Amino acid sequence: MERAAAWQQQLGWNESAARRTQIITGSIGLVLLFCGVVMQWWAGNNVSDISLSTFCESYSGDGRTMGIEDWRAMKAHYYSAANPHRDGDLSLQKVGKLYFGGDGSLGSLEHLIYREPSFWCKALPDCPAGAECSTDEVLSVGTSRAHGVWAGRAISEKAFWHLAPGAMFQANTHTRCWDKFLVYRDMLKEVLTEYEERASQPRYVTDAVSGQPWSDAAIDTAAWAELYSCYSSKGATGYALGLGPLLSSLACIFCVLSMFTCCPRSYTSSLGRGLALMGFSFTLIGFWVISFTTTTEFVSNYVYCGGAGFPLVSMDGKYFDGTPCLDRTSMGDNKMNPFLSWSAWMTGVYTFGGVLNILATVFLLVTIAKNIEQEQLRKFATLTPSDEL
Repeated sequence: MERAAAWQQQLGWNESAARRTQIITGSIGLVLLFCGVVMQWWAGNNVSDISLSTFCESYSGDGRTMGIEDWRAMKAHYYSAANPHRDGDLSLQKVGKLYFGGDGSLGSLEHLIYREPSFWCKALPDCPAGAECSTDEVLSVGTSRAHGVWAGRAISEKAFWHLAPGAMFQANTHTRCWDKFLVYRDMLKEVLTEYEERASQPRYVTDAVSGQPWSDAAIDTAAWAELYSCYSSKGATGYALGLGPLLSSLACIFCVLSMFTCCPRSYTSSLGRGLALMGFSFTLIGFWVISFTTTTEFVSNYVYCGGAGFPLVSMDGKYFDGTPCLDRTSMGDNKMNPFLSWSAWMTGVYTFGGVLNILATVFLLVTIAKNIEQEQLRKFATLTPSDEL
């Protein structure tokens, strides 16, 4: 022991100073890691779980989503004498073809709901060209060929933000699946029942292919399948965003264990160091994933107009080349698009949390390095003359 102490003194090793360094760096690392992991978990979950009402607010200025009464109004319009396109009973294929621009084939509606905001949002942003409207609803479709138009359809009187081309498809993985599930289920329930104006309990229609009638159980099964499909579309992104914080948390656990003499320090230190380096790498990958899924996918399709006026920015909130402004409404007000600003905010929170995780990893690696040095020097106390040779 005296010989080991002498060697430690010659090497400049100070046991108490090393212990203090471990405690200080370990404590700082734990605090930074806790803050970083909480921020990344929160932002990673919310960046792909923005409420559908927030999207509808940016689409039309009205945050209300489609309800059963809206689908009932669409159904009433289809069966009304004013509809020249009525051809037999209403079906899902006809909903897609007549009201949302589909080709009438099987699966066309399923394909279109990922691209058509008017399917999810209660109010249209303005009166469609060719239609006759009052201040708050469509009175007559007229010659309009716009999507989601029928008599009685609500029209927002509020300012809205113009959408970039394909905005719903690009934003699809960021809206809340449960909100879309409720709208989709209401649509199925209304479309797949017989049209009876005064019936308190409408009867489900019979499927033309199988000859079997639809039921509450079948409707729920179809709606839940849509919900699972929505969740699965977010799986890869969630996995990439969550792996960095998970590995960093595991590295923290083994780092703390390596500070106790009751644990095998050589194993816990090596494992903690390996997990810390992996967590560092996947945190950097998470930066790229969240940047790609927000900025590159759809935020970059807008332009920040700032305080620019004519001729750069028109009165309806568009840049001179037709690109929508993310900070200008259709009435020319300087106000950020709520859907895009929430996405950008979540991206910033996730990135800042990742920076804290990286700093925490550095401190934890210092703690582990001190453990390894201390473990190596302790072996000197058990050296024999043959070991020295």
